[in-house]
Amino acid sequence: MTLLEQTYTALREAQLVENAEQFSTAYLGKSKNWYAVQRFAGRDFSVSCAIACLQRVRTLRATQPLLNPSQLAAAQEAEADLMQHLQTKYAVAEVC
Repeated sequence: MTLLEQTYTALREAQLVENAEQFSTAYLGKSKNWYAVQRFAGRDFSVSCAIACLQRVRTLRATQPLLNPSQLAAAQEAEADLMQHLQTKYAVAEVC
């Protein structure tokens, strides 16, 4: 399973995203079918999509009082996983 799939699954289980179409548009800034195509092709995050997702997850974490503990944990884990992915695969040291 790719990090893209893991991230979507974790966010969906935590009820931070309703479906794959919403994940594609709201978290990745892509068309509603983008995630489905990437999953079918076995592809992982591109740099731009990983950064877009990371920024959206950080925005969620900024609303911590509105998140329940499982949602906050899912957002924290997604942020850490995305940062590690960007660092190891693309040598991106920091994302503001």
